[in-house]
Amino acid sequence: MRKALLIFGLVLILGLLVLVVAVSLADVPRRFTGRLTDALPREAAGWVRRDVPIAGTSAGAANVLGILNFSQAEQAMYEKDGRRVLVYVAYWEPGKVSVVDAGSHNPDSCWVNAGCVRTERRHAVPGLLAGRALRPYEYGQYLVPGGGRQNVVFWHLVNGVPNRYEEQESGWRDGLIGRLERLPLLLKDIRDYGLNQKSEQMFVRISFTPALADAMADPDFARLLQSLSSLGVFEDQGWK
Repeated sequence: MRKALLIFGLVLILGLLVLVVAVSLADVPRRFTGRLTDALPREAAGWVRRDVPIAGTSAGAANVLGILNFSQAEQAMYEKDGRRVLVYVAYWEPGKVSVVDAGSHNPDSCWVNAGCVRTERRHAVPGLLAGRALRPYEYGQYLVPGGGRQNVVFWHLVNGVPNRYEEQESGWRDGLIGRLERLPLLLKDIRDYGLNQKSEQMFVRISFTPALADAMADPDFARLLQSLSSLGVFEDQGWK
C-alpha cells in the first residue's frame, strides 16, 4: 500500500512538472505589437519629448538590462512652459519574466533602496481624465536625494490588466533573500494568473512635481496622458 502511494505521488509530481513545462512553453500571441519609442510621441499638445537614458552610462544600461531582462524600455522627459513630466516604460514579451520579478521593480523597491523616502502611498486609485476612465493606478510620493519631492503614478499591467500592489512591501531586497521575502507574492500570482507566470507585461511610470490633485486637474497634463493611451492605461483602449 505504501509503495503504491509512493508511486502515485511520484506520478502526480511528474505530471505537474510536465504541465508546468507545457504551459511555460506555450506559444502566446502578443497583445502589444508596437514599439515603445513610437508609443511615446515626440510632441503632444505642446509637450516636447527629450529622451533620457535609463542608466547614465553604457555599463549602467547593461546592468539595468541584466537585472530587469526587459524586451523594450524607453524613458523620456516631456517639457512645456517650465513644467516637466518624466515617463518611463518597460515591456516584457510573453515568456520573458515572471510577474513577481517584473512587479518587484517599482519605486517602493528601487527608489527606496536607492535612498528615497516614501512619504505617501495609495493603491488601485481610480481616475477620470477628460471623461475617460484610467485603469486603476498606484500612487506614491517620494523624497528624492537632490531631486526634491516627486509624485509618481504607475501601472504594472499583466496581460493588459493592472497588477494589485496591496500586499507588497517597501524596500524589497535583491538576491535569494529578496526572493524568499517575495514568496507570498508568488503564491498570490499563481492564484491570480495560473501556472504560467511569464505573462506579457508592461510597467508604466509617470513622475512629476505638482501635487497629484493639481496634476490631474491640469488640462495639459490630461492631454499628455491621453497621448500615451496606446500603452493601455485607459479602460477604453487596450495595447496597440
